[in-house]
Amino acid sequence: MSGSVVSPVLVGRAAETGAVRDAYARARSGAAVTVLVSGEAGIGKSRLVTAALSGLPDDPLVLSGGCLELGADAAPYVPFVAVLRHLVRRLGRDRVDAYLPLDGSALGAWLPGVRPAVPALGRTRLLEEMLTLLGAAAAERPVVVVVEDLHWADASSRELFTYLSRNLGDSRVLLVGTVRTGSLAADHPNRRLLAELGRRAELVRVELGPLSRRQVSELLAAIDGRPGDPERAGAVHRRSGGNPLFVEALSGAAPMSAGDLRDLLLDRIADLPDQARALLSVLAVAGAEVPDDLLAEVAGVTRLRDGLGALVGRDLVVAGADGYRIRHDLIRDAVYDTLLPLDRRHGHARYARALAGRDPDAPALAEHWTAAGEPELALPAAWRASRHVGSAHDERLHLLGLVLDGWSRVADPASLTGTERTAVLEEATFAAFAAGRSADGITYATAALDALDPAAEPDRTARLLGLRGRLAHRLDGSDGPDLHDALALVPPGRSDRLRAELLADAAFVDASTERYARARVHAEESLRLADGYGDPGLRARPLLVLAMLAGAAGDTVRSRRTFAEARQAARTAGDDPTYLTTYQWEALALGEAGEYRLAADLCHDGQRAAERLGMARSRGSMLAVVRAGQLRFLGEWDAAVDVVTDALADGPPPLYAAFLRLVAADVARCRGDADRFEVLLRQLTEFGAHRRDRRDFDPDFAVQRIADATARGELDAADSILTGYLDWPPPYPTDAMRLALAGVRLQRARRAAAPRNRRVAAATADRIAALTRFVDAVEACTATRRAYRATFDVLAGHGDLAAADRAADAWRALHNPHELATVLADGAGIALATNNRPGARTRLDEARRIASALGARPLLARVDEMLARARLSPAAEPPATPGFGLTARELDVLRVLARGRSNAQIAAELFVTGNTVATHVARILTKLGVATRTEAAAFAHRAGLLD
Repeated sequence: MSGSVVSPVLVGRAAETGAVRDAYARARSGAAVTVLVSGEAGIGKSRLVTAALSGLPDDPLVLSGGCLELGADAAPYVPFVAVLRHLVRRLGRDRVDAYLPLDGSALGAWLPGVRPAVPALGRTRLLEEMLTLLGAAAAERPVVVVVEDLHWADASSRELFTYLSRNLGDSRVLLVGTVRTGSLAADHPNRRLLAELGRRAELVRVELGPLSRRQVSELLAAIDGRPGDPERAGAVHRRSGGNPLFVEALSGAAPMSAGDLRDLLLDRIADLPDQARALLSVLAVAGAEVPDDLLAEVAGVTRLRDGLGALVGRDLVVAGADGYRIRHDLIRDAVYDTLLPLDRRHGHARYARALAGRDPDAPALAEHWTAAGEPELALPAAWRASRHVGSAHDERLHLLGLVLDGWSRVADPASLTGTERTAVLEEATFAAFAAGRSADGITYATAALDALDPAAEPDRTARLLGLRGRLAHRLDGSDGPDLHDALALVPPGRSDRLRAELLADAAFVDASTERYARARVHAEESLRLADGYGDPGLRARPLLVLAMLAGAAGDTVRSRRTFAEARQAARTAGDDPTYLTTYQWEALALGEAGEYRLAADLCHDGQRAAERLGMARSRGSMLAVVRAGQLRFLGEWDAAVDVVTDALADGPPPLYAAFLRLVAADVARCRGDADRFEVLLRQLTEFGAHRRDRRDFDPDFAVQRIADATARGELDAADSILTGYLDWPPPYPTDAMRLALAGVRLQRARRAAAPRNRRVAAATADRIAALTRFVDAVEACTATRRAYRATFDVLAGHGDLAAADRAADAWRALHNPHELATVLADGAGIALATNNRPGARTRLDEARRIASALGARPLLARVDEMLARARLSPAAEPPATPGFGLTARELDVLRVLARGRSNAQIAAELFVTGNTVATHVARILTKLGVATRTEAAAFAHRAGLLD
């Protein structure tokens, strides 16, 4: 395939690499083995073989050759001529000559000057000589023979490969062939070769499938030389289908233009039979999986029968449970783009006519009429479909968007749809709310409100105002006038059902913005009205707020009981957003009570429910935020990052994405992963710059900025950040505690940096007093808040060693290892100040064990520094950890670096560029806390990283 590029790293192929290496181990012991590595073009077959054969024991003799794309029309034995000439270069002509018959050689024509060629010698003699030659070479050292692109092998090469596979016997030879799936027609002779080889017990089949979303993210990170972005990785994974070649092309790092990529994709279908190509165009127009019967009607039975086998056989089309689809979106797009505009419209029209007789409410019908340029047919089809998609909120919103886009393109849209434009805008507002697309919802609500007269339609106006208020709050945490205005339009006694809904909306926003007293008033009035109607749908949301308030007050039993009641009411009423929010808010209440594991499991249940209800991207992503936060507190950092990564890949709403990144940033900072933290901090800063009301987002963001600046010694900058928050009313109680704790640690760092400066001493004392007042405004009525408060009091100078131990015990009871280890180090500092060296050593030893297990390098460095300064004894060598934050690729680089290799040598061995190696080496030095390559190698040996 011309224009192809090779991925710079091998990602996600550990099992496949191991299979090839295991086959070599068997061959090395005296039992020849054949390996077939198969997969579609660009999947990384050659790269896998190269990586698997590097660094093998006993320094095997690796001989390779490749088949030509000319296939059966090529000169015979092309790959084996290359193998034999490679053998001569490695062993020398004299040694090869010694292995061949004295009376002449059937291989002489391949190697002029070795032995005279004897034309009369038959094909059998040639096969035997090749077998003898490889066997003789293998008697001295193991031999690996690699034949690339067997799908293009000529008849003679097929025969020789099969002969060697059957007859190498106990020779120490590993025979490897690579074969591209999807390139052979059903009657191609090379299919017989593969079938024949497949009957051998000694054959090892290694089939390379597409990369997962996580592996695509890892590959993109390696290509870019910076931490991966889960959202980008998710998009590239969907477009590429997990094919590494396509991933690299889409990354922008490959030396390939958009036109080259298109040509590369179209090259895969260039030699298809006419019927197959025509059918592929029909599938490209469909844009999605097509049922058998629909495809037969649109394409024609003959075209379907004649073309489908070729497309499936070449892995261009996948047969699913309900029909057929093109395997890669990129191929679909490339084929679609080759169609003339007229052919596209006609193709879409054929699908539309076929669907209209089968399923007139199908969403695809509206899509096809739209693409066919038939707005009079598309508009009513989109409106009908929007009424029948159930909980597929994103799809409903899209269909309503089609209706609104086409409204001005037809003469009488109201007659075609049977409704007015304002009603469509209302429907779109509610769909946007359910789909988590708050900005779109605000746009639709505003357009609808502009068309309404509040005096003539107060209830309709109030309902839209209430929803727009909820959307604005969800978008940026703001508490605008919409809900107040909505309630004013519905006074008590006029439309009490609607008033109950609006009061519940107001209570929800009040609770989310810490206006707890007002939230309770609104929730209780809403519940009183709802009870009068006996409607569970009206009861669900006020119960949700009252459950949250009970949890915030530390009444866990009452909170859980009320959450269960709210969840059941929401489920009965079919109120999916409230139903899912019960999981989220109950988990937050459990986290406040210190029940982190229970909270994480509850969020996981909620995420599964969100997936089932079609709200994974919206409500599911916020459940992921809470779940990841609980896992972070438990010290299960890898699991927390996995939850964040998966949720970000779904493209959640901006606010939810920001909260997810806050969790990931906290983990990266605690691990000392400066590169990842820097990327996340930049993304969070960009998000924060566009928010109107940032009270729910900024406190935790400020914690990250203050802690990072403190760690880097930028104390004035950190204090400047802190200043902006001391005059705020306390945000969420636990966020207030975390912010105060970061602030008091900053003041201690400022004082330690200038121990004799009276001005600094006075300033830090004032700051600590202000922070104390800040914390005093928060009621420490939950286990988590009490642990934060106990820690704050110790650091603010309000406690002794016993108080520090009580704070440590509080975190120990909560199973929060990082906070525990941090407070243990704080307590060790107090012990050292009173010359209690044994007490300091005991606390530092425990802190060190925890920090090492977590891979918390900044905390580990702090503990080691305290041990060294106190001269308690040389710090113990760190136990083996999950890699000190090193990625798998960085560990690979470190292991080669430890052998004394230069960057260029590392690049050659790992098949990466020199610049990539330099980037990895710089990160390794930073993560290990060393200054030189020699120190990194020594550290790696001591820590067991080279095992």
